[in-house]
Amino acid sequence: MSYSTHGYIVNNITLPINASHKEAFTIATKKLASVGINSKDCEFSIYKRSVDARKKNDIKFVYSVLVSGNLPILPQERLKGLGISSYRYSAPEFKHGDEKLDGSIVVVGSGPCGLFAALLLAENGYKPILIERGGSVKERNERIEKFKQTRVLDSDTNIQFGAGGAGTFSDGKLVTRVNDSMSTYVLKRFVEFGAPEEILYLAKPHIGTDILSLVVDRMISRVVELGGKIMYHTRFIDYRTSANKITGIYTNNGVIDCSALVLAIGHSARDTGRMLASKNIEI
Repeated sequence: MSYSTHGYIVNNITLPINASHKEAFTIATKKLASVGINSKDCEFSIYKRSVDARKKNDIKFVYSVLVSGNLPILPQERLKGLGISSYRYSAPEFKHGDEKLDGSIVVVGSGPCGLFAALLLAENGYKPILIERGGSVKERNERIEKFKQTRVLDSDTNIQFGAGGAGTFSDGKLVTRVNDSMSTYVLKRFVEFGAPEEILYLAKPHIGTDILSLVVDRMISRVVELGGKIMYHTRFIDYRTSANKITGIYTNNGVIDCSALVLAIGHSARDTGRMLASKNIEI
């Protein structure tokens, strides 16, 4: 589930590269006023900024401005052709259950899905156990550097496995599912944990490994600060049930009792995929 807030995106505002954001906001205000929307007390932000370099001697920035607040909801037909579109900002809505948990919640995998799952659980009063077959960001850096120099591979702590998942050592582009209403929430959380604010509006946002490593460390630290736990070098092997309920998992470091299990294993944990397939678990 999620909650949404309403707003408008005013697109195709072209300005010189030395123009300020306020100039884009002024034009957005006038465009909204042309359809009868008073945005005087609303919040303005840059939703997207791209470069128009078709004329080499007259390079421009093209802005899309997000206007949110106490705004009327107009039919899209009325906005058609004006470069204005409706917008809904979505964020997770955490609904607490009414059944008492008999044990911990275990999250398997510390990639983006696992990190956000553990973070949301921790922020809502749960104390999740986050397990990761690889090592910390620092350990990953060390193992990857060793691999580059010696070609000796650590099969669990490498470019694919470890804190932050495979994306920690990717090229850092953040353009997947850009039209998903949850994208803004995810990017705002990245900024909260140390990413540059420009990723909120650049047409092709990017976070390098140097910054992303810091973001991942801070997200994990927040989980721990809120009472959660991170267990590195802990590989999920199997699970156990009783009366059709999860009661624990088996790992290379022993059994962990739990009453709920989140599998955020990514695409490279083929051993786990085979185990689930052998049990006819639908993925």
